[in-house]
Amino acid sequence: EFRFLAGGFTELGPATAWMRLRYPLVAGEQPAPLERVLAAADSGNGISGVLDFRRHLFVNTDLTVTLSRPPVGEWICLDSTTHADASGSGMTDTALYDRRGRIGRATQALVIAER
Repeated sequence: EFRFLAGGFTELGPATAWMRLRYPLVAGEQPAPLERVLAAADSGNGISGVLDFRRHLFVNTDLTVTLSRPPVGEWICLDSTTHADASGSGMTDTALYDRRGRIGRATQALVIAER
């Protein structure tokens, strides 16, 4: 579940959104705090596209997450910006927050191609 503060799935450019898992990653099990923040971190590119998703593919080839502390609560805020190069490479930079403040950063390496 996403709640956008800025940007959106259909808007190009940076975006800020609160996100939570609506369903468990494993049926019948509650996700751990680390699982929640990693799922959110993997969504940075998805909320801050710089090219039309209908015409381009964005393959996330690597995800790096650095946390200063464990997240509190089920909602994680992502403040994401994606950068693309004409060579077909790109990256997404995402600041991560919980209800108490900043908890870390995520970066995604991208391979970009036309569909």
